[in-house]
Amino acid sequence: MSRTLHPDEIASRRTLAGGLSRRVWREWCFARSLFERLWLRLAVLALVMVVGALCFMRFEPESNHPFPKALFFTYSLVFGNAPEGFPRHPVLQLLFFLVPIVGLTVIIEGIVETATLVRDRQRNERAWCRIMAGSMRDHVILVGLGRLGYKTWAVLRQLNVPTVVLELDEKNQFLAEVRRDGTPLFVGDARRESMLVDANVAHARAVILATTDDLANLEVALDARKINPQIRVVLRLFDQNMADKVREGFNIHTAMSQSAISAPAFATAALERGIVASTVIDNQLVVTVRWEVTPSGRLDGKTVGKVLAEIGVQVIRHRRSGQTSATLFPPADAQLTAGDEVLVQGLYDVVRRHA
Repeated sequence: MSRTLHPDEIASRRTLAGGLSRRVWREWCFARSLFERLWLRLAVLALVMVVGALCFMRFEPESNHPFPKALFFTYSLVFGNAPEGFPRHPVLQLLFFLVPIVGLTVIIEGIVETATLVRDRQRNERAWCRIMAGSMRDHVILVGLGRLGYKTWAVLRQLNVPTVVLELDEKNQFLAEVRRDGTPLFVGDARRESMLVDANVAHARAVILATTDDLANLEVALDARKINPQIRVVLRLFDQNMADKVREGFNIHTAMSQSAISAPAFATAALERGIVASTVIDNQLVVTVRWEVTPSGRLDGKTVGKVLAEIGVQVIRHRRSGQTSATLFPPADAQLTAGDEVLVQGLYDVVRRHA
């Protein structure tokens, strides 16, 4: 009999599957980067073997060598192993001396190049990150890996959204974590248009500008819009008045100041202990608050739908008494009983009135 999976277990399995697929895709991109650096050497080696095989067939007609056998003779010569006695024809004699030199030189250079790439990916980071970003579609470009940028990146990875990171400071404390995850990372000034091109901005769905430099954020936003007019731009600005003007004047989808984001959280934290999140929507304060269902209280015996209809707040999380797991966005007919814990979301005035 099959076992029903808990939603948290399903989410965990999806996260593991997403992480595995990202690792496989990352290694595939690294292999492509390696091939990009070695293809000329491989082509030279293949040309030497084919020419050598044709020479064996042409200058030893009495042996009537089939092509696979002649190719094997050349392959043996590459590693310095004579396939048969020393030939009489001068062209084949020259081949016996030249093929090992050319073949071993190409092979040794390829081994050294491969060892260098495998040993130190960071040294060749830009080349293979460019390949990874170039294979992406509908990804998000994150510019700036400060504390806000890092938290934004962490959320995007949790959601399995393909992301490319651009960061100016090569000593940034979060770079190691991003590299360990395998996210394409470009270290340099995002105001250089080549950085956006390497990040494949032409096929990105959105760009998030999270640096602490307002002018740099605005400049990169305009460059991204110039390359990809349809891209969604999320812009961080420290001055909310400037953010409003930029949003209207430059048709930026979202322009937010740090103070506007943080102010509701600071204010509500001082007012109510149970408030876990807050934001301002259409100049109205919307809060998420934790309530406990008390016996004969305002929530006891009501369904989630009735709570919304009668009180005006939406239950977004429900944990029954005595259980450790909770249900996000419970159905409208889910009934609340004493001892249950809920997270409700609504206008601050409504929440305070029924607290």
